[in-house]
Amino acid sequence: MRILIIGAGSTGSHLAKLLSGKGHEVIIVDTNENKIENVQKEADVQAYKRDATDVSLYEELDLETIDVVVTVTDKDEVNLLVATLARESGVPEVIARVKSPQIAKLLRKMGIEDVFNPPTLIANLIYSTIEGKRRIATLLPAFLGDYELVSLVIKEGDSSVGKRLGEIEVPEQAKIIAIYDGEKIIEPIPQIEMKPGLHIIALVHKEAVDELLRNFR
Repeated sequence: MRILIIGAGSTGSHLAKLLSGKGHEVIIVDTNENKIENVQKEADVQAYKRDATDVSLYEELDLETIDVVVTVTDKDEVNLLVATLARESGVPEVIARVKSPQIAKLLRKMGIEDVFNPPTLIANLIYSTIEGKRRIATLLPAFLGDYELVSLVIKEGDSSVGKRLGEIEVPEQAKIIAIYDGEKIIEPIPQIEMKPGLHIIALVHKEAVDELLRNFR
């Protein structure tokens, strides 16, 4: 795929390395020359020191031939502009990071579903640690339509404690995608023993949330 990343900060540069390492054609843009030089040293990318608000940039890059646009600058107004231009140009997938919940809501109204709001994500992660010990906590709401990315924490006295993951019935409309033991992410293989403190991370349909919780509690 041909992927355009706007913003070569820690998120943009790391993403560029990951994507270029998988063989994608990656173009990255930033106004900071040092950031551009650093990402060029670490990844096989096309890097440009340009202003992302300069509309002529997108004509030069032939925006209509881009498969994915990711905008992760530290300025919400820039990310909003880039996402809007990409959507208007018919880019199949547009992904934006914004700090303002209001701008995130505006982008979603425009049909841009892949909007990441770091303060909300961090709050949800902390919330999941607290509330996940009692019930299922949503990490990402409305993920893939009617599905949500959720977390629950195994606690003392749960019926699942001592069982293997493969012994626990998981609803058809749910999939365990990872287990976090407090230090690292563990692949959810059937042999893993359920212990207090384990975070179960799952992709689950809204209608199957209660059933998933019952099977672990």
